Amino acid sequence: MLWFKRILALALLSLVTACADLSVTPLASNDQAANAEVNIVAVAGRNGQLYTRTLRQRLHVNEAAIAEYDLISSLSSSSSSTLSVRGASSTLKKMTMAVSFQLLNLKTGEIVLQDQVTSQATLGAVTSYFGQDESERNARARLAQLLGNRVAQRIQLYFISQSGE
Repeated sequence: MLWFKRILALALLSLVTACADLSVTPLASNDQAANAEVNIVAVAGRNGQLYTRTLRQRLHVNEAAIAEYDLISSLSSSSSSTLSVRGASSTLKKMTMAVSFQLLNLKTGEIVLQDQVTSQATLGAVTSYFGQDESERNARARLAQLLGNRVAQRIQLYFISQSGE
């Protein structure tokens, strides 16, 4: 039993020392300034609101700054038919949500970044109709926020790549 305590203590000590060198570096000031100069065009609907809010939080958009870029997005979602489980019927559904976006340089009028991001979720594990509706609503909200995070990452990567040139 004593050897177990020593090994456990040694493992905890090595874990603490391994994490001691972890450092997080913030975005460079010019990358953060570029993020602040993006005007995010709002997307209609509840999912659009969640998507837009997530983008603004992740990009640290400054509403007072003069925008140099417009981010134009379009959300779409679809639900596929019931998934089958081996030998039994199922109420599970697969939902796909996609966002197409363009980053438009307002000075030159050219589209500097254009892409589409897609994500999927499985929903409907409950049997009641109300539960299935709530499951679908929650899946749409989760996917909208997830897509907002992924688009924000793409925008940040674009500005980081531009500052390196």
